[in-house]
Amino acid sequence: MVKQLLAVLALAVITVAPLQAHEDEHHKSKHGGVMVESGHHHLEVVAKDGTLEIHVIGEDGKPEDVTGAKAKATILSDGKKVDVPLSSASDGVLKGAGAFKASKGATIIVTLSMDGHKPEQARVKLD
Repeated sequence: MVKQLLAVLALAVITVAPLQAHEDEHHKSKHGGVMVESGHHHLEVVAKDGTLEIHVIGEDGKPEDVTGAKAKATILSDGKKVDVPLSSASDGVLKGAGAFKASKGATIIVTLSMDGHKPEQARVKLD
């Protein structure tokens, strides 16, 4: 019985490890931000004091067309809440600015609505 249990556990570890490695590979940051999955998109949140960039990437790994997207970010940092409207800046990039600090532990909540997609929300915590 113990041998069977150990065999099942070993098989589980062998099966999960490659899946985990593949997942990390798929979610690498290209712009120095934090990656998060949101609905059918991957978002890379790049935050610096006062500025915010959201890179919207489709399931195929290519930038999404964010023309006409409605988006905002809520930043919770240093005991303050700041809402930052985001607008289309270039292919797949939403940008915004506001009076906030991108300090360690800050939480950023992105709300995104795009034509042909369900509204999405993602939350990241800065390291």
